[in-house]
This record gives sequence, C-alpha cells and structure tokens, in this order.
Amino acid sequence: MAVIGIDLGTTNSLGAVYRNGRVELIPNRFGSFLTPSVVSVTEDGDVLVGEIAKERLITHPESTAASFKKDMGLDRKWTLGKKSFLPEELSSFVVRSIVEDAKEYLGEEIEEAVISVPAYFHDRQRVATKRAGALAGICVNRIINEPSAAAMASYFDTSREQVFLIFDFGGGTLDVSIVDCFDTMVEILSVSGD
Repeated sequence: MAVIGIDLGTTNSLGAVYRNGRVELIPNRFGSFLTPSVVSVTEDGDVLVGEIAKERLITHPESTAASFKKDMGLDRKWTLGKKSFLPEELSSFVVRSIVEDAKEYLGEEIEEAVISVPAYFHDRQRVATKRAGALAGICVNRIINEPSAAAMASYFDTSREQVFLIFDFGGGTLDVSIVDCFDTMVEILSVSGD
C-alpha cells in the first residue's frame, strides 16, 4: 500500500509518490499532472471533478464551484444545484479524485496521504483539510506547510543546512517564506503573502 503526497491547491491540485529513490508525479485520468480544483454537480446529482467540472464553470455556473480552498475552516456553504457543501466537502471530492487516479496509476491501494497547505493556514483550516481527507476515505497522516515541503526537498538534494527564501506562486495565492532547514528539521522563520 502506497503513501502519496497531495498539493491541494486553490486553482489546481496534484498528487505525487516517492518511490525508487525519487519523487514521481501522478498523472490524472486525462494524462495531465494538474487536476483543476473545481467541483460541479449535474442535474442527476452526480459529482464531477477536475477538467470536466472546470468546463461547466461557463455552461453551469450555478452548479459549479472553484476557489473554495480560500474558505477552508469557515462555515460558508456553497450551493451547487440542490445541495449545499462546506469547503472541506468540496475539497474531499478533489482529494478522492487524486487518490483514485493514484490507485489506478500505481496499481495498488493508497493507504495514507500527506497534504500540503499554505504556511499561514491556522488550526481550523488545517483541521478542515484533514477532514477533507477523511471524507475522501483516506487517512491524512500529516499536514505539511508548503514552504516546509519545498525546503525539505532542497535539503535532501544538497544535504546542507540552509536558510531558504521560498516563493510560492500559486494559482490563487502568492506566499513568501523564510525557512531554516537543519538536521531534517524545518523552522518557518517568517511568512507573508496574499
């Protein structure tokens, strides 16, 4: 059983796995590494995720949601067709889609996931992100700050203790972090962003 990493993004999301000594991006069912973080509900109540849902933003805006990650940890509800969803419920559909694509690609069950979040996410947002994983049927082993993940990746490439200035140019956010990485420990010294 595999453990995957998920970048649950505001605009796009993706999955990755560490195997054979390297990180490997997981393609979705359309062969792309990026899955749009968009959810749509059809007239029959079926839930669509990703590229197909993104196309429905134009044709069915009343039953389609995007950028809901910005509301994680809040009680805002999104009404799609006849149903209402919390942001973590919408996020769970995206997580489930990535887990299903990973299961298909890797040919094995997915046991756990690590999900990255912006460094400025407060506790309610982190709890909501873990809940999204649980709703998707996956154990979220760990929530990791996005700049911490970037610093760790660089640290393992160089094996040198360093202070990093990390720019995270996301589709919905821009973050800048100063991160100290030493002895496989990561300390976020400062964070700013929009």
